Amino acid sequence: MTSADWVNWWCGTWHWAHPGWHAQMLSAQGLEAGACDAVARSRQADLLASLGVVPSQPPVLDANVVLWLSLNTEQRQQALVLAKSICCAAVGAEATVSVRHDLWCRSLAKALRPGLWLDPQATDMRPLLGAWLGPMFWPRLRLGWAPGDVGELATDLPPNKLETLWRAVLWRVWTP
Repeated sequence: MTSADWVNWWCGTWHWAHPGWHAQMLSAQGLEAGACDAVARSRQADLLASLGVVPSQPPVLDANVVLWLSLNTEQRQQALVLAKSICCAAVGAEATVSVRHDLWCRSLAKALRPGLWLDPQATDMRPLLGAWLGPMFWPRLRLGWAPGDVGELATDLPPNKLETLWRAVLWRVWTP
């Protein structure tokens, strides 16, 4: 990702947001579908506020966010499934990952011991991803999923555990 790509990602929030966010904003404002681009050009601050994003200058390029953004949709989904398999013990015979990844996930779970630091009710790994990447980036990253699909940002989690979890998961996704 180049610096220009980074700035476009940061400033062009509306363009890559899940279509559900578009529909929600248009409905709330009583606008037609064709008005999306005009609103994005003329009322950027209002648009961002309606999405829960604080307008600001792009921060320095963040390597972890760039790594996540460089994944395709399938790789992102695989990363979330791997993280869930590591952090959430499978119920009964329910398998969440392929046999190829199962032993690796169980080994990492033994090392990280997520039961000691993670809420046992947490089954959505996206808020953990947001906690790892940081609150500065989360308002924009969460727009990649439909409104209401993602819970609140996870807080008070050990940064070293999150770093190990997500670095390992992303390494696994990138490894053929």
